[in-house]
Amino acid sequence: MTALEPVLTAEHIGKRYGAVQALQNASISLFPGEIHGLAGENGAGKSTFVRILAGIESPDRGYLRGCSPGHCAVVPQYPRMASSLPVMENLIVGREPRLGRLPGVSLFLNRREAARIITGRAKRFGIDLDTNKPAGSLNGTELRLASLLAALAQHPKVLILDEPTVGLARPDQERILRAMRTLREQGVAILYISHDLGEISGLADRVTLLRQGSTSTSSSPVPPAEELAAQLFDHHRETIHGNTHQEKRQQSPASSDEAGLVCEELLLHDAPTGRTVGPLSFKAPRGTITALTGVRESGLDLLEQYLGGQSTLAAGALSAAGQRVPARIVPGLLRQRGIAFIPSDRFDRAAALEGSVEENATVIDRNQVYQRGFRTPGEAKHVTNRLLKRFDIRTHRHMPLGSLSGGMIQKLILARELDTNPRICIIAEPTAGLDLQSQHILLESLREIAATGAAVLLLSSSIDAVTSLASRVVVLHHGLVQGDFLPHQEGAIARAFAGISS
Repeated sequence: MTALEPVLTAEHIGKRYGAVQALQNASISLFPGEIHGLAGENGAGKSTFVRILAGIESPDRGYLRGCSPGHCAVVPQYPRMASSLPVMENLIVGREPRLGRLPGVSLFLNRREAARIITGRAKRFGIDLDTNKPAGSLNGTELRLASLLAALAQHPKVLILDEPTVGLARPDQERILRAMRTLREQGVAILYISHDLGEISGLADRVTLLRQGSTSTSSSPVPPAEELAAQLFDHHRETIHGNTHQEKRQQSPASSDEAGLVCEELLLHDAPTGRTVGPLSFKAPRGTITALTGVRESGLDLLEQYLGGQSTLAAGALSAAGQRVPARIVPGLLRQRGIAFIPSDRFDRAAALEGSVEENATVIDRNQVYQRGFRTPGEAKHVTNRLLKRFDIRTHRHMPLGSLSGGMIQKLILARELDTNPRICIIAEPTAGLDLQSQHILLESLREIAATGAAVLLLSSSIDAVTSLASRVVVLHHGLVQGDFLPHQEGAIARAFAGISS
């Protein structure tokens, strides 16, 4: 095969699910030793296109060559592994080397051979990972690297990665990107799907844009991120970027004596690693959108674990709307107090992927949907359709949630929680998996909530996200508050983020 021959070709692909036309006219060609970027709005059809390219689903029409499960390997946006097993055993499942065999019986796992195979593959592709660790102990970056190794174990000609760096701190993103460049040098054809247009512009050799189920002609070389944004979002781009800072400067933040969320000398301790964060002191006043930013290990991760009831506060006090929050948060406590908390891991901790869109949309709206203890179908339909409309989620309410794209699932969870009109709203990694238009809808929703007098706190490792969404930015570094900034002070925020004194 010459370098000019594609290893995968799809032409004029169409796919419909009932009343939803997911793909209309999607085409792409992937070549060995090339990183091909794929970008598009949430709901543009990327997830459907990937399932067809990987041979998981069949199109209604169009031409395919080289699309099969054995030919392509997919690394999903949120990979899953058996948490109780070592990483190595997760990576070799189905291809386990054995010490011996009897007719019809597989004997013991050859751990030495398994370790040799996995270590060799990791070394070849420059992936640094301890495969003896339990999979449940992996952080987000390690889990994605492990999933990448599992995909490479299939010896694919095409590797498809769906948002591989979303929600990761910058150093962890660089680990993923270095692995991609090494794979390209090894001759693997890579389809790289991301909402981060700057990432695609800096990494990809070619790019294809997907809009409302149809693809553009592939561009090479890849244009700058600003040009890609203009091509993708047209009139949305000016609305999102042109007006954001101006409108935020016109906001009148609530005075500091208006209690919202108050952290006083908060000390957080992670027993498994022995890491301690704090003491942290900061406020998220009523009527404002406050962002807490830094690399996740600066304290964002431990604060999120505490708020999610996964750990106990070591010292200090957290108050919400004038009421002290216990050192141990039990299920339902935050919601009882009018606090909406949206974790960064929305798939495992905020969604039931096997349930329908409607079931997920109405799971917390008990009073309206379950009148007198009985489910009211008409009210369930009304609530679901309202949420779908609010965030421009183009799907049917009876579709399984797991069949939607990652971005669409994110939007539904955000819409459901914001619809409760909380007194305090806490969102971890708010823009993860969202395109520019969806980020604009989120910003408008957060402003509406803040305008009612609610306090909004964003926990984000993305400087771009906090400067575009928040009216105040608190920066953490090495577990301590480095400063409190306005969003237009990007330079000062970046220096504090890196621990550099002004």
